[in-house]
Amino acid sequence: MFKSFVKIGIFASLVALVALSMAFSSGRLGKVSCDELVVLIDKDSPRFIDEDEIARLIKKADKSLFEKKLNEINTEQLEHELKKETTIREIEIYRRITGENMEFKGKLIAEVSQRDPIMRVRNETEDFYLDRAGVRISASQAFVSKVLLASGYASEKYAREQLLPLVVFIQENEFWNAQIEQLQVNKNGELVLSTLVGDQLIEFGKPSDFELKLRNLKALYDQAFPRTGWDFYSKINLKYTNQVVCTKK
Repeated sequence: MFKSFVKIGIFASLVALVALSMAFSSGRLGKVSCDELVVLIDKDSPRFIDEDEIARLIKKADKSLFEKKLNEINTEQLEHELKKETTIREIEIYRRITGENMEFKGKLIAEVSQRDPIMRVRNETEDFYLDRAGVRISASQAFVSKVLLASGYASEKYAREQLLPLVVFIQENEFWNAQIEQLQVNKNGELVLSTLVGDQLIEFGKPSDFELKLRNLKALYDQAFPRTGWDFYSKINLKYTNQVVCTKK
């Protein structure tokens, strides 16, 4: 019985201590102004926009940021506004108080990760990236992502609906991810592949049945190229079902 009373007393003391700590922290948040904005970008994240640009977007979302006490800042609303920037995948904004000897400094900290592109699309009028979910990311002069390029008559709609499944498949395959560099789209919506090894023209046709077409091309690589060499053919045509038509140089 005595032990039970002791446990209850300890638990009650801990609850009181936590409540007191929260009340003290809340009180300090109400007294300390926002003196500094710190932006931290995940080290493994792309950097389409940098810390300065993210800080500018936060200040734009709350123009009186540095005139407020920390507890007056609506961090959820700021996160909501920043997520409208399509390059940002995740953002967490929180408050922190630093200092000693009763001289406290209020910091607003934003931790950010940006979207990972899987394909770059460049046509006559546009230049942008798409991630795996098909979200558009504006191209940046400050950052270039080494991903597969789709060029020619590749509209955003076509890239998202027709090319994205193929590009995801290529990225997840170690061989094709290393071999295929570019998808050129012609007026008919058919593809020509540019590869790292071999200078032959690969006419892929429509981006349908892509797994079968790439399986047939891999079989050609494995069975014929060891005998003929990589530069024996000038053109490889994969348009036709279950056929690989090769043209000699």
